[in-house]
Amino acid sequence: MDAITKKQKIKKRFIQYLFITLGVFIVDVGFYFFLDPAKIVIGGTMGLSILFTPFIHQVWPWFTNSIFLYIIDFIALICSLIFLGKDFFLKTIYATLMSPTFIFIFEKVFDPNFFFYDFPLTEVQGKITALLVGVVLFGVGVGIALKNDGSTGGMDVFQKIISKYLHIPISISMYITDWTIVLFAGFVKETSFTYHYQLPSVLFAFIGVVIEGYIIDVICLSAKSRRTLYVITVKPDEIRNYIYKELDRGVTYSDVKGAYSGENKTMVICTMDKNEAYRVTPEMNKIDPDAFIFVTSCKEVQGEYTKRGIL
Repeated sequence: MDAITKKQKIKKRFIQYLFITLGVFIVDVGFYFFLDPAKIVIGGTMGLSILFTPFIHQVWPWFTNSIFLYIIDFIALICSLIFLGKDFFLKTIYATLMSPTFIFIFEKVFDPNFFFYDFPLTEVQGKITALLVGVVLFGVGVGIALKNDGSTGGMDVFQKIISKYLHIPISISMYITDWTIVLFAGFVKETSFTYHYQLPSVLFAFIGVVIEGYIIDVICLSAKSRRTLYVITVKPDEIRNYIYKELDRGVTYSDVKGAYSGENKTMVICTMDKNEAYRVTPEMNKIDPDAFIFVTSCKEVQGEYTKRGIL
């Protein structure tokens, strides 16, 4: 049994890293082919690279986005080891180094304007195309990585450090870092700083951040959205047997007492897919016409949420 369990854990970890790799790859495609050529900054270390790499490239032509990302991600890893501990460092190192590696490969093989020969980025349609495609890819990639208990490295480290030492939620530290970078981008035009604030660039970035956040939320939370069925009944065993037979899902019993009637009853609780809830809820009243039934939406489910026969 131990050998089987170990094999299952190795398989699960392999699949997890496979999806993290896919997520990082998708993020890098969105960055290299769309966001960077259009100079759309949506925060993070890649946003910093879009802002500062062109300046350094003027002095050292060999300096590219991948080198900038290797440097800043290496700094992030050292900071994670010092401030967040060994466990977080080991968990983060894979994605943190994988991301600039994909960018490095892209730089050696592909022209960053590969998709924009027919829609120059100087024209509105090119800019909008780069924004929409780039941000969607970015959001999907980050969502996949986060959903599989990973990250895309880089700025995640600094956000967690800020959250830890300023005692603020991680969501607030994300807003602080990303929006600081986005707002600062208004002072940068191509390879020079300007006293004339580039409001259109910031507006594009704002739209991008909103779209990215929505996509990440859909993938990480809505993709796990389920329905929890609550049935307060005097026939809990009949309800349970029906759910076992029709859905093959487990249930939980909870003893409840009516405040008005003083009658003791049982609340049957079962979390299921949305379509399953719609299918079985009408049957509950047939089993117990006096049952009190309500269904709630739950954004995320963790633990042994599987069919009983698979457990």
